[in-house]
Amino acid sequence: MQEILSGIIFGIGVSVPIGPVNILIMSYALKSYKKAFFLGLGAMGADALYLTLLSFGILKFLNSPTGFKILAVFGAIFLTYMAILILKNSKSNIKTQKTDSFSLFGIFVKGFLINLSNPYVIAFWLSSAAVLSYMGGNFILTLFGLIIGIFLWISLFPLVIFKARKVIGEKIANLFSYISAFILIFFSIILIFRTFWET
Repeated sequence: MQEILSGIIFGIGVSVPIGPVNILIMSYALKSYKKAFFLGLGAMGADALYLTLLSFGILKFLNSPTGFKILAVFGAIFLTYMAILILKNSKSNIKTQKTDSFSLFGIFVKGFLINLSNPYVIAFWLSSAAVLSYMGGNFILTLFGLIIGIFLWISLFPLVIFKARKVIGEKIANLFSYISAFILIFFSIILIFRTFWET
């Protein structure tokens, strides 16, 4: 039980920092909890895939300079595309409950691709594997707890935003959409810079 609890705490801890996924979850949650949840679920799916690859030792192969550059370019393009979509739909009324024309599966794929195309997610899971191993105890139970922690975050975080959407108001929600879009563009620029120019 201690291993599962440690994993849950670690899972929530790694999910909280603001990044592209959380920015998009907030943007979606202002208009649709279900879509925000499926976006987070898709990102979690990519995490699960990387954890599977890590368990087979394949992730270390992906953690190469060439692999990083390919993923960084794709990730930056995809984040920019997501920013454009947010700007395009920023004037949608909250009451219409429309974020875009994508189905729930399409939203899931978006979340999956965002995490899958971020090379720093690979580096994160490689370092997390070391942290989990240092925790001691049953690695599988700790990993299970970590997945529960991430799932709790992607379930509760958008729910809080969605419930507070009426308090936030239309103008603030639209302003947040613009801010979210520019933050995603910023993330894409940083991704390219850190991959190709940072020493």
